[in-house]
Amino acid sequence: TLWILFKNCVMLGSFQYFFYEQDVFWESVRGIWIHGSMEIFAIVIEAAAGLILGASILFPGTYSRKVSFKRGVKTGVKILISTFPFTFSAGFLEGFITRYSNVMPNFASVLIILFTLSLISYYYLVYPFKVYKKEHQKLVLPEYA
Repeated sequence: TLWILFKNCVMLGSFQYFFYEQDVFWESVRGIWIHGSMEIFAIVIEAAAGLILGASILFPGTYSRKVSFKRGVKTGVKILISTFPFTFSAGFLEGFITRYSNVMPNFASVLIILFTLSLISYYYLVYPFKVYKKEHQKLVLPEYA
């Protein structure tokens, strides 16, 4: 998983640098990152789900391997399912929006890219803290609050 992820990152970085050298970097950003901001992030998160599954087998801790594997599958599948909306949205953007990136105004391209990055950041970086805080507030008994 890590090797394939590394190879894809190097390939994407090489393409971006090649486009930069050819003075078509901005066109490549508009063509790739309108859908790629969701797609690439989802791929990284999906790879992390696979690594969690592998770690549950290799490093079971105090659990038996079977119990650790079941816990790893449960955690990995939850993470994998969380990426489905982003993967489907990336497919929609790639199929219906990216094709118009060369005629779309720059501000629209930037707006789409920033919106998708903001949505991903909120969903994976801010929202979990809100859920955690909400869940732990339920655990406090009213007479001790």
